[in-house]
Amino acid sequence: MKNEETIPNNAQGKRGPYSDAYIKEAHRSTFANEGETGESSTCRCFYCGHRFSVKEEEHLLYSEERAPLDRTLHCPYCLVDCVIGSASGYPIDDEEFIMACTEAWFDGISEISAGNPQRPTLIIVD
Repeated sequence: MKNEETIPNNAQGKRGPYSDAYIKEAHRSTFANEGETGESSTCRCFYCGHRFSVKEEEHLLYSEERAPLDRTLHCPYCLVDCVIGSASGYPIDDEEFIMACTEAWFDGISEISAGNPQRPTLIIVD
C-alpha cells in the first residue's frame, strides 16, 4: 500500500484521513493504467463507484495515449476515465478514500457523492 499521510482533522489540505497530496498522487493511477489495472484483482471507478475485474468484465473501453504510454481504462458502467486498480496500492475498498477522491476530482458532484450509483451502460460499436 502507498504511504498514507494522516493529518489532524482540523488541518487544511485534508479530505477525511487522506491529505490532498495523497489524493493527488492516487489520481495519477487513473491515467495510462492498462498495465496496472490488468494486474489488479479489483478495479474501482471514482465517479460512480462501480467495482469490477478487468478479467471478468466483458466490455472494456480504453483511450489511446501517446506512445510509449499505456492506454487509459474507462469505467464500463459510466464510461468516465477515472478507474484505479488494486495493484496501485491505494485503498480502493475504503469508502472514505473513494469519497475523498470524488470530492477532489469532481468537486463533490458525482454519482457517489449524490448517493446514486450509476446504472450499467453498454455501448457496442461495430
